[in-house]
Amino acid sequence: MDLPEPVQEHLKSLFVRSRFPAFIFIAHNGNLVDWGGYCDRYGLTKLRSGKPAGEQIDFIESMLPLNGHWFSLPRILIHDFRVVDAHFVPGDGGDWVVMLDTTEDAERETLIQQQSNDLTLLKQKQEDILEKLNASNKNLLAVFNQLKLTTALITEDGKISFLSRSGLEFLQADTKKTIGKNWQDVFPFTPEDAEQFQKLLDNPNAPHERLRVKLAPETKDKEPRTKDKEPRTKNLLKHFDIDVQPDPLDLTLRIAYFYDVSELLDLRNMLHKKSKFQDMIGKSRPMQKVFERIKDVARFEATVLIEGETGTGKELVARAIHYSSSRKDGPFIIVNCAGLADSLINSQLFGHKKGSFTDATSDQKGVFEAANGGTIVLDEIGDIPKNTQTRILRALEQREIIRVGETQARKVDIRILAATNKNLSAEVEKGNFRLDLLYRIKIARVSLPPLRDRKEDIPLLVEAFVNEICLENGIDVPHVERSVLSTMMIYSWPGNIRELRNAIEFALINCKESKLRLIDLPPEITAIKTSRSTSSENQDSEKNQLINALNATEGNRDHAAKLLGISRATLYRRIKMHCLN
Repeated sequence: MDLPEPVQEHLKSLFVRSRFPAFIFIAHNGNLVDWGGYCDRYGLTKLRSGKPAGEQIDFIESMLPLNGHWFSLPRILIHDFRVVDAHFVPGDGGDWVVMLDTTEDAERETLIQQQSNDLTLLKQKQEDILEKLNASNKNLLAVFNQLKLTTALITEDGKISFLSRSGLEFLQADTKKTIGKNWQDVFPFTPEDAEQFQKLLDNPNAPHERLRVKLAPETKDKEPRTKDKEPRTKNLLKHFDIDVQPDPLDLTLRIAYFYDVSELLDLRNMLHKKSKFQDMIGKSRPMQKVFERIKDVARFEATVLIEGETGTGKELVARAIHYSSSRKDGPFIIVNCAGLADSLINSQLFGHKKGSFTDATSDQKGVFEAANGGTIVLDEIGDIPKNTQTRILRALEQREIIRVGETQARKVDIRILAATNKNLSAEVEKGNFRLDLLYRIKIARVSLPPLRDRKEDIPLLVEAFVNEICLENGIDVPHVERSVLSTMMIYSWPGNIRELRNAIEFALINCKESKLRLIDLPPEITAIKTSRSTSSENQDSEKNQLINALNATEGNRDHAAKLLGISRATLYRRIKMHCLN
């Protein structure tokens, strides 16, 4: 079955990582017209043309007609326990329904969620047991041994008087090697962690956070490091959150609780793995497509044109391409073409011979020669003069350059990445850019979306920038209030990622408490428009806020309501009012 061209264009991104698509066309009167693809896979083996579609396909009955709206129904359970995503697309004379098999993705998400729930439930059970211990003075040590939780009783002089069975198993030790010993001789803390642990022992009643440490048992049979094999103790490394409380039965004793959070951290890393690539961050569909595109172009030596608005991260894309390519061990040089003086640009790019102009006091390499064996990035290539464009075209086509003042060509082994925030095709029409050079540099292309088109990435970016800036300045990382994220999700970010980072740094400078609040943000972000906007504009703005909040919370309506500061009932009412499914 041939799909209309607009439908094909709309669905291209959906098929990148999908399998077994099925297509169904339904007339506006609700009758089934045509179908194709893998309908049999989804149990649709007895479809009849001209009959009501809702009587033949259960989940379609209440959805049609679409009335010009495009929407999707994720994770529908159908024939043989298969899970599909259904996409509803309006067309001429009827509506298209496209089903894609997402069974594997759904199973993977269910497994991860179940593991996370199990860990949360186990932790809750542990905490419930520990709370009951404070009200009971019977069988304390026996209960500790029953818990899958390392616990230790430590005396005033730092001696261990009890270590639970799970602790002995982890340390691969027995009571003879632990009981009566100083805790510093038993637990393999780093000096910094040992200092923090001692502070908890000294004053357990003071407000404090749990101490996060990495521990590995010191074993005598530890295998040596070899070229192909890590020491065996690396596999025993665990992450613990440690809390210290006074013993309710004897206030001179301290109870240390070692919460094993290794699996939880592994799960978090698994969930966030797809959201990071090189130095870039993004879990949105547009950024996942950019990551895949970078991997594709990095395998080739072709020239790449990186397009995007100012501040979208074109330099990061160039770095990712270089360090994912076979040239990653070679030079990586970025040239800001807009900052080069017209009179010296040829000398700076291609070098010059001594005496070729007034200030040429010695032979000098240009950046093209300096980047030999590596990658050169021509940032804002649209600002290069046309005579220099001719030289760059020669370097691309013949892999050679000629220094200013010389006639002898020099071979260069470089890969050129070009970046621009201009429409180079429009520049060609204006006579500002060579058409043949444009053809040569756009063999491969990477288009970066503006931040306003990937707002679901804002929470991830905010977290990364807050941590990065706090680390650079040696300050504590504050908690970011929900109202701050909500406001950032609504703002249009004309300066894109660069503006977001600058706004966060501005807010951290203004932050006077342990929380990053709305009043700490730059005024242009928090400014509220006056009531000059029409009712229609207000409704469009509210609809966009709903869409952004649902995208940011991956469709979780409880979280979206909290993000917007409204009740769940209000959220459902507004979703219905704006026809958002």
